[in-house]
Amino acid sequence: MASILVVEDEGPIATLVADHLQRAGHRVAIARDGDEALERHAADPADLLVLDVMLPRRSGLEVCGAIRRGGGAQPVVLMLTARSGEEDAVAGFEAGADDYVRKPFGVAELVRRVGALLALAGRPRAPAPASTIEIAGMRIDLVSRSVRVRSGEARLTPKEFDLLVHLAQHPGHVLEREDLLVEVWGYRHAGYARTVDSHVTRVRKKLAAAGLAYDPITTVHGVGYRFEPREDA
Repeated sequence: MASILVVEDEGPIATLVADHLQRAGHRVAIARDGDEALERHAADPADLLVLDVMLPRRSGLEVCGAIRRGGGAQPVVLMLTARSGEEDAVAGFEAGADDYVRKPFGVAELVRRVGALLALAGRPRAPAPASTIEIAGMRIDLVSRSVRVRSGEARLTPKEFDLLVHLAQHPGHVLEREDLLVEVWGYRHAGYARTVDSHVTRVRKKLAAAGLAYDPITTVHGVGYRFEPREDA
């Protein structure tokens, strides 16, 4: 059972989603605007947010960004968007969302997507025998799901952490975007390649902000990414 906060200003949609998630065994609360979402999450942190982009008082993108900038444990964020263009999805990923679903959506599909995201967030992908990975000037703890750099901690979202772990476990290997989607997100769809790019960009920024002196993730143009640790890091 997970704690889920449904943030949706359209009452019938919020109730429908909450009812189905409760039937799936989750503990569900509802917030009707962005400010209420932040207040509820601060008082009782959720494991996952189903977060609509278009909200009163504060947009879903603003809510997601505020949560990602905050300290403490980071929830999984599934964005809901009524727009058909790619720009809205990319904006969600750049704000820190882990996945998105376009409206109108099938509730059964949404419940399955929530279950898959929670399952992936609950365990490191392809875990190493040891509980920590020390590489490239970082100490990645697979138990506490934390990343320490010399100057402090890089606070990653669940999906960002899983992506970094998978890259660090395959140093020197070129990993294609489509394969990263399968290994980290659990599905294969060429249209989601921008998801990988957005998450890599955020991981780079957070590692640099935490004090990592160089970028260990090399872009292989037209293919994917390669993790290249430096011995003197």
